[in-house]
Amino acid sequence: MSKKSGVFPMLVGAVAGAAAVFFSDKKNREKAAKVVAKGKAQVQKLASEAKKNPEAFAKKMAKQASAQVRKIQDKVKKSL
Repeated sequence: MSKKSGVFPMLVGAVAGAAAVFFSDKKNREKAAKVVAKGKAQVQKLASEAKKNPEAFAKKMAKQASAQVRKIQDKVKKSL
């Protein structure tokens, strides 16, 4: 019998415990539900935009990604 041990199972257990503590409070469950609902709405909006005009959507996403990359590069340059 092989016995699995290591950091990963311990990490998974710690995350599961932290999640259980977090979600045991009703306020936290409500906050999480709001965040999930907001995320679903954003995904639906993006999906409908992509269906309408895939080429324009791809250009828009590429432009946003480039802008984000530039911001990250600027932060890295400043930290060096």
